[in-house]
Amino acid sequence: MIMTTPTLAIHDFLLDIFFRRGADSDVGSGWGIDGLFMFIWWVSVFFFVLLMGLMGWWCWKYRRVPGKAAEPSASHNTALEITWTVIPTLILVVIFFWGYDGYLRAQMPEGSAEQVDLTAFKWGWGMTYDTGWGADETVTLGSRDDIPVFYMPEDTPVLLKMSSQDVIHSFWVPDFRTKLDVMPNRFTPYSFRAAALDEADERVKTMDVQIADSVRENVRYRDHWIFCAEYCGDLHSEMAAVMRVVSKDDYEWWKSQPRYGAGTNPVEVGEKVYIASGCATCHSVDGSAGTGPTWFEVYNRPVPFADGSELSQAEIDADPLAWDNYIRESILNPSAKIHEGYANQMPSYDGRLSDVELRGLIAYIRSLSGLDVDTENIPGFEALDEQAAESDAANAEG
Repeated sequence: MIMTTPTLAIHDFLLDIFFRRGADSDVGSGWGIDGLFMFIWWVSVFFFVLLMGLMGWWCWKYRRVPGKAAEPSASHNTALEITWTVIPTLILVVIFFWGYDGYLRAQMPEGSAEQVDLTAFKWGWGMTYDTGWGADETVTLGSRDDIPVFYMPEDTPVLLKMSSQDVIHSFWVPDFRTKLDVMPNRFTPYSFRAAALDEADERVKTMDVQIADSVRENVRYRDHWIFCAEYCGDLHSEMAAVMRVVSKDDYEWWKSQPRYGAGTNPVEVGEKVYIASGCATCHSVDGSAGTGPTWFEVYNRPVPFADGSELSQAEIDADPLAWDNYIRESILNPSAKIHEGYANQMPSYDGRLSDVELRGLIAYIRSLSGLDVDTENIPGFEALDEQAAESDAANAEG
C-alpha cells in the first residue's frame, strides 16, 4: 500500500487516537510494534472496504429480476481459490516475522546493556540496581501512596532480569508497547531502550533531586507508568510503579549517591551498606551458614580465631569497645584476625567505606545481637554525631 501524504496524515492521526502518541522505546516506535499495529489496521481496512464493496456490487448485479432466470452458482474456480489462500497466507507470514522481530528485540539486549533486577510480588514491584539500591521515591495512585519510582537512563539499552516471589505477574509499560510475564522460580528477560528526552515533549519536566545530603538541580525527566497485565489477586489494579527516564549523566549521579548522610539512622545505613557493598554475599543475618561468619547474635560474644587465640568474654566485659574495634579491624584489615573455621578470603574495605558507612555497619551488627545495646550513639564517631545534630536542627528550622 502506497502511503501518500494525506494517508500518512491519517495514519498519524489514527496512531494518536489509538495510543495518544508514538511509542517511547526502540521496540515499540517507528517500524516496531506501532508500525506492526498500523500495518494490521490498514490491511484490515483495505480488505474490509474491498470485500464489502464487492459484496454490495454482487448483491446489486445478481439481484433477482422478474422474468430473468437466476444464474447458477459457480462450483469451482482454481485461480480464485489459490489467490484467496496465498495472499492472506503471505500477509500472515509478514505479520508473524514482523512481530517475532519485536519479540526478539524485547528479549535479547545489546551486550552493553544496563542490568537491573526486577521483582514482582502481591501487589507491587521492586528493582535492585548494581549498586544494591532500589527506589527512593514514591507517588500516590488511588488508595495507595507507596507507588515506587524507578530511574532509568535515556537512549541506553537496559535489561531487566525479572522474577516473581509468588504468582505469575505481567510487566507492562503502555508507553513502550511491550508486556512480558514475570514468573516464580525462573528469570524472564525484558530488554528496552527508552527514547531520548525531547524538549518539545510536554511530558518532559524538570525537578531538583535530593538524596541524603546531595542535591542535583534541574534534572529533566519523563515518567512512564508500569502496570501488571496478569490478574494476580485483590489489588491487581493498583499494582503499579513509575519508570522515570532521565539523562545518562543524571542517572549515573542518582545511582552512585549514598542513600544516607550523617543524620540518617546508623542501623538503616548499615542495612543498606550490607546489601550494596556485597556483605550479604558471604555473611548471613539470620544465623544460616555462609562463606563468612554470620552476623546474627554474635556481637559482644566470644570469637575463636584460626591461630588458636580468641576474643574472650573477659576481654569483652573489660572493654566496652572490644567488639566495635574488632568489627572495624575486620573490615579495614580482614587478615589481621581470621575467624576459626573460615578462610582468609575477604578483601579489605579500607578506603572503600566512609565513616558514615563504617559506623552504620557497627550499628547494624549491634542491632542483630539480641542484646540491649545502643544502636544510635556509636563511640568513636563523635564528629558524625555532631553533624547529625546540626542536620536535624537545620531540617527542623526549614
